[in-house]
Amino acid sequence: MAIETIETTATSSDIEAILARDGCVIVRDAIDLAAGDRLVGEIAPYLVQKPCGTGEFVGYHTKRLHSLFNKAPTTGTFVTHPKVLEIMDLTLGPWCDSYQLNSNSITAIGPEETPQPLHRDDLLYPGAHPTPRNMCCTAFWALTDFTEKNGATRIIPGSHLWDDERVPREDETVGAVMEKGSFCVFLGATYHGGGRNITADQWRVAMFAGYSLGWLRQEQNWYLSLSADEVRAMPEKLARLLGFNLHKPFLGWVQDFQDPLDVIRGYKELSSGGSDLYADGAERPVQGKRVRTA
Repeated sequence: MAIETIETTATSSDIEAILARDGCVIVRDAIDLAAGDRLVGEIAPYLVQKPCGTGEFVGYHTKRLHSLFNKAPTTGTFVTHPKVLEIMDLTLGPWCDSYQLNSNSITAIGPEETPQPLHRDDLLYPGAHPTPRNMCCTAFWALTDFTEKNGATRIIPGSHLWDDERVPREDETVGAVMEKGSFCVFLGATYHGGGRNITADQWRVAMFAGYSLGWLRQEQNWYLSLSADEVRAMPEKLARLLGFNLHKPFLGWVQDFQDPLDVIRGYKELSSGGSDLYADGAERPVQGKRVRTA
């Protein structure tokens, strides 16, 4: 079984059907190769300095780079890519007022690396499976070609429908083989893991962007890795994705019931008596009308 590959012109309904069935999909040639090369060039000096991991999960021949917004200005282009956000609207949008960036990193798998243990990204949250509600969803970009030999991520299509008793097996996995400039998306309940790299000199480089429901705690703590000045300089869409945002009703306010982005932009404490931070279209403190709660 192969992971289904689609074009960027695929409709939302087609993507939704594939994800409901398989829990994963590859979007081919989603970004200009020059943008990928630019990102690789921006992170190159940091990857040279970065040591490999020292554990089975993080890898002994894998380099992981974080806090990318401080290192690579091109990162935002990938994180806010329209097709990625279209898919997040489909998978996370029904369950929250707004979703957020959960984690973001570069993963470079080097020669001799062994397979990463298979896991679900929603393991962070205590929820039972199967469930129609997606807690999180991950997109990973191929900054180099992904092949069966150089460590292409292994995924088990359909495993998002499994219960919590079933244990994943290696022989059930399929490699996310794709060309540079493509990305793969998988639901938080889909089993996956980094692949084995049996090449002599190839590094498989990916940028991961995980997204989660806006009312969950984020896996990565952006508030200590970004300064107010850095957030202030960002496009609003990106700043809100990072969590400098209000999830209505009333979740995440600062000072006088203020939107965090207002405070970043210079709101002065005590200058307001506060306001009702109801969800759009709501006349009382309840979840928004479009948000599914079960």
